[in-house]
Amino acid sequence: MHKIQVGDLAVAVSDSGDGPPVLLLHGFACGKRMWLHQIRALNARFRVIAYDQRGHGLTDAPAVATGYSAGHLVRDLVGVLDALQIERAAIVGFSLGGGPALVLAASQPQRVSRLVLADVGAGADEPVKIEAMARRWGDLIRRGEVDELVCEMLRSELFKFYARRNVRRRNHMAALIRATPIDGLRFTLSEVLAKRKSLFRLTGVLKSVQAPSLVMVGQLDYVCSKAARLLAQTIPNAALKVIANSGHMAPLEQPAAFNAALLEFLS
Repeated sequence: MHKIQVGDLAVAVSDSGDGPPVLLLHGFACGKRMWLHQIRALNARFRVIAYDQRGHGLTDAPAVATGYSAGHLVRDLVGVLDALQIERAAIVGFSLGGGPALVLAASQPQRVSRLVLADVGAGADEPVKIEAMARRWGDLIRRGEVDELVCEMLRSELFKFYARRNVRRRNHMAALIRATPIDGLRFTLSEVLAKRKSLFRLTGVLKSVQAPSLVMVGQLDYVCSKAARLLAQTIPNAALKVIANSGHMAPLEQPAAFNAALLEFLS
């Protein structure tokens, strides 16, 4: 792991392996550490880049709300590619990471060789619920009730299937959440998740994606199931892969099945 400068942000990056570049974008409150299984699986055949998005992991976490937005995440992605002198890469976006991945593929198609959207669009069919969840979690942060926040997040549709599998996995998910800076949690919730547009209002963007695309979703990821079908049906040249016996955290819950689908698509 090392840090690179992207604008005024110090970004923590891991960069390993040799071959065509594949960039992995993590989900909310996960950080690049969530990709351990995928990095191991891809390293032998690809150059694998993963970084902590702003407000996550060891990347800088701006202390003001104006330091966060969906646009910031896209510009950070472009900045990381530029800093690493990567003109074109396969982009894998999980959950929160699907937003910048999708926007880059639509706006700068020359930079995306292949696009993977995994468990993306949570609650796109019920945006009011996601906004209410973001406000509730933000209120817990403002009151300093971090332990209650972690417990509530582990009970949410986003993390509960992984957290309930066994104590080790519950502790692992809790550790990923706790490793996320408080300002990063608070402002990603209020400025990105609570303000994002529903995928059902972005069909024009989806139709403009040119890269071959793979949409993956956990069989039990009920908050993303409708969004996954929308993505697969609307993005040209997109395929849908359902990961059996998995909730929202498919890369961690069923890494073997997830990696097999990812390797087949990227190859």
